[in-house]
Amino acid sequence: MRVMEDNSGAERNLAIVLNRDLMFGSRIRHALAGLGLQAHFAPDTSRFVSMLEAEGSVAAIGILDMNGAVDWEAISAALTGTVDAPPTLAFGPHVDAESRRAAKAAGVTRIVSNGQFHSDMAALIDRYRRG
Repeated sequence: MRVMEDNSGAERNLAIVLNRDLMFGSRIRHALAGLGLQAHFAPDTSRFVSMLEAEGSVAAIGILDMNGAVDWEAISAALTGTVDAPPTLAFGPHVDAESRRAAKAAGVTRIVSNGQFHSDMAALIDRYRRG
């Protein structure tokens, strides 16, 4: 398990998560805890963006659930406008090519299918968090 530090020496142990599914959210929280990360959940894009703007420079990763509505323009503005924004990992239906293109255009670091995320969640998070 890696523990990330910013330039001031503080641990980067925060994950900002856009997720609306409470049941699956508990699985994400468990995977994050196993990696030594604390989850801050946002129920919608607006709250995710607010959290990214407030805490993004000290976050290890941002995780986006693409299984619901996502305002990709707001995500793009936040990722490009946040000083030292964290890497981002998005997951959603593999057949939703439009959302995958929008996520890529917004600057999301890595996009995976629901199946990939569900089966290899901890390893994906560990691979793409600040390192």
